[in-house]
Amino acid sequence: MLNLLILLAERFSMIGLLAFILSKANFFKKVISNNVSYKDLSILIAIFSLIGIIGTYVGIPINGAIANSRVVGPMIAGLLGGPFIGLIVGFIAGFHRFLIGGFTALACGISTTLEGLIGGIIKKYYKNTVDWKVAFLAGIIGETLQMVLILAISRPFSSALSLVKVIGIPMILVNSTGIAVFMLIIKSVFDEIDTIQSRQAKIILDITSKAIPYIRNGLNSDTAKIVSEIIYEAIDVDAVAITDMKTILASVGLDEANKKCHLFKKSEVNAFRFKKVYVDNNKRGLGLLSSVTAPLYCYDELVGTLKLFRKNKFVNSTDIEVAKGLSNLISNQLEIADAENQKRIANEMKFNALQAQINPHFLFNALNTVISFIQYNPDGASKLLITLSEYLRNNLRYAGKWIMICKELENIDAYLFIEKARFGDKINVVKDIDDDLLNMYIPALLIQPIVENAVKHGILPKDNGGTVVIKIKDNNDFIRFSVEDDGEGIEYEMLKKIVKEDYGTNMGIGLHNVYERIQSIHRGAFFKIESKKGHGTKVVFDFPKYYEENKEEISSDVEVFNSR
Repeated sequence: MLNLLILLAERFSMIGLLAFILSKANFFKKVISNNVSYKDLSILIAIFSLIGIIGTYVGIPINGAIANSRVVGPMIAGLLGGPFIGLIVGFIAGFHRFLIGGFTALACGISTTLEGLIGGIIKKYYKNTVDWKVAFLAGIIGETLQMVLILAISRPFSSALSLVKVIGIPMILVNSTGIAVFMLIIKSVFDEIDTIQSRQAKIILDITSKAIPYIRNGLNSDTAKIVSEIIYEAIDVDAVAITDMKTILASVGLDEANKKCHLFKKSEVNAFRFKKVYVDNNKRGLGLLSSVTAPLYCYDELVGTLKLFRKNKFVNSTDIEVAKGLSNLISNQLEIADAENQKRIANEMKFNALQAQINPHFLFNALNTVISFIQYNPDGASKLLITLSEYLRNNLRYAGKWIMICKELENIDAYLFIEKARFGDKINVVKDIDDDLLNMYIPALLIQPIVENAVKHGILPKDNGGTVVIKIKDNNDFIRFSVEDDGEGIEYEMLKKIVKEDYGTNMGIGLHNVYERIQSIHRGAFFKIESKKGHGTKVVFDFPKYYEENKEEISSDVEVFNSR
């Protein structure tokens, strides 16, 4: 029995060598990572069926039977591919054993088929890669089943019993150990895949952190040049190029890489149609370039490509996966850039639409006031006209920009001067402002819409007018703004909707958009509207402190809604 154990171990070493060679094949790595095609599955069935057949041929003839390692092929196929694959491989290897003949042929054929199925069942209920200990136990179960079937089916029984006494323990031990070793080899492949993926993820994350600010500006020659240089410095390739659909936007590295960027091959276009990368491994000798080309999309529309080149050697699997990752990254950022641009345009249109609603009425009324002043107060008309022109100019000049609080107040004063020229003592204004806050920065037209609402919808509807109180006070890291009037107030139902939705009146639109702008810059900032019909309205909100030296940083890092 000991001699048989040693002989079986020696014969199994041939299969072990085959297992090691197999583990280095790319298709095999795809199979065990579940990234597999029908072609790969067919190859898997063929190879493990061959392993099972070889296990029979390198077996040791004993008493009209064969002590063998046939079970390894079907069992491993099942542990990797599941019940169907295990059953198919087991049947092929088992049927081959049945054709060889011998008094154990039927028992061995059936047991081999069942062992493949057992491996597949274990795989089905074992979510991760099957551990070598589980594989060892599966081998013991499978080979024990084979011994039981030999005793149950093979005749004469005395010969079957004598055979099992000789081959039982050696085959159970050697084959179970062999299956466990095979799974350890597979685990090493998984570890290698994990290492590669971790390295790829780190590369892509490093590139992402550096490239995103530029990609957000869209795909053009300037951004492509910077991004190409970032990629070229981060990964070990000989050249990097980014193209749009017509031209090379940027190329870094080998000059001859440009020659391979001008035209799209038909095979490239076919690959891009299915959002796949195209690999061109030049096989005509050294000195020529190999490349991987990844498509760049924006909302499923092909807008360009990313190309990675190697000289004197083929692009490898890492190059391909990095190209895929970068393609997805750049495509996603292009979509985000486009969405932000569309949002900016929409906000500008919204701002312009609101101005178009408000300014014509205000301008018409202000000009009528100027005309009436000309008749009895020419100096007042001149001053009013100058103030009106300054007011309109500032509205256009500051739209969408950050300005000092003192500039915002100047514009509010201009608006109030014009309105008081029309309505006289109906409008009274009280200010309570901390002087040391005047040079801090806020988005233009942040306070003015609230003051306009207080005048137009609060004070003016009252026969006797009223007072608007404007307060700007220090509140630790924030500035507390308050605009209060003793006017008409707001209906409760309307008040509930103003902050929650874009309410369809000028008053609702103005207050809602101030709220939106504050929340876009500091999410969760305090904003409160208090009002009671017939008793006035008070709008209070906090805004972060931004000093003059931070102005450029604010302008570039903080999104400003051009809405009013």
